[in-house]
Amino acid sequence: MKKIIMLAVALLPLIAHSQLSAYSRYDFVPGENILYAEDFAGDAIGELPMKWITNNRGEVVTVESTSGQWFRLFPGSRFSSPALKPMPVNFTMEADLLLQFGDDGGYVYPEVEIKLLQLLPGDAGVNNFVVNQDAVNEVALVLQPGGAEKPMTATLRSYAKGTAFFSNQPKDIKTLSGKSEVLHLSVWVQNQRARYWINGEKIFDIPLAVPSKATVNHIGFSVESSLYTESQLGIFFSNIRLAEGTPDLRTKLLTEGRVVTNGILFDVDSDRIKPESAGVLKEIAAVLKANPQVKVNIVGHTDSDGDDIKNLDLSKRRSMAVKNSLAADFGIDSSRLQTEGKGEGQPVADNKTKEGKAKNRRVEFIKL
Repeated sequence: MKKIIMLAVALLPLIAHSQLSAYSRYDFVPGENILYAEDFAGDAIGELPMKWITNNRGEVVTVESTSGQWFRLFPGSRFSSPALKPMPVNFTMEADLLLQFGDDGGYVYPEVEIKLLQLLPGDAGVNNFVVNQDAVNEVALVLQPGGAEKPMTATLRSYAKGTAFFSNQPKDIKTLSGKSEVLHLSVWVQNQRARYWINGEKIFDIPLAVPSKATVNHIGFSVESSLYTESQLGIFFSNIRLAEGTPDLRTKLLTEGRVVTNGILFDVDSDRIKPESAGVLKEIAAVLKANPQVKVNIVGHTDSDGDDIKNLDLSKRRSMAVKNSLAADFGIDSSRLQTEGKGEGQPVADNKTKEGKAKNRRVEFIKL
């Protein structure tokens, strides 16, 4: 078996001092009300995730040197998520993508499409998409991997009832370069406007990319056929999250006296802040810089997984990590920042659901 090389796209270098520095221009802020969360943690290894459907093959796996479980997509396949609550006109989506390429065999790597879909109600609509690739409306980010030594390109296109609504012109196709272990995709839809980021770099901001009156109610993936073997090619997704609304952090902190965010993310069982948290941290720092008299208490919360004593300690360490980042990475005087950890003791949602757990893993900024 040929050795597999991990490859993805990093648009900015990682800085030893802090990975947050690589996201210094990141202006994505996730929605404040989580509507759907999926990390495939509850699915059986080797099986298709519960309630997802495909015309070919997909399975839940673990991947060496990464945490958690991943949904592996095989070439020549289309996939649809379970039916979701119809998304509002203003929503965000995030997901992690991991690509694995073996030795270059000289073939073109298959295109990977990440789709926001509007399907008809019931199984008929889902099956029409999976079998015939037919959706009422869809917006597709198309990634064309280039291999270990070649750039990857990204294209955005959308369809209304099977007819092209928007498509990038050749001169507008984004070329990506560099490497990292995992691609973090962020999407912000506001009515017909769609913005896309990969690893903190904005790659598309298109005012009329979404068909008018489209209502997203599924997530879809498509992978083209390939001549590469399974040992030479791996395509994986995880940590999918959709959320509603655009939080007004300034008003919430200054007027209401409290900001609650699920947008500051950490590695599993760790106080290491993920770099994609930079957008929220930058917004909080901007409010504090504009209002130098304001002091805040940073309160960390966890879900109920694991030991409650360890969760209490973890929440304290996470709140301290946020304080340290605001001071070191964003120039906020640490004397204005207090920290506290509540562990799993103050849930705001049901810990029996993935969406509830995601809401409970939060950081609060309370005006003093």
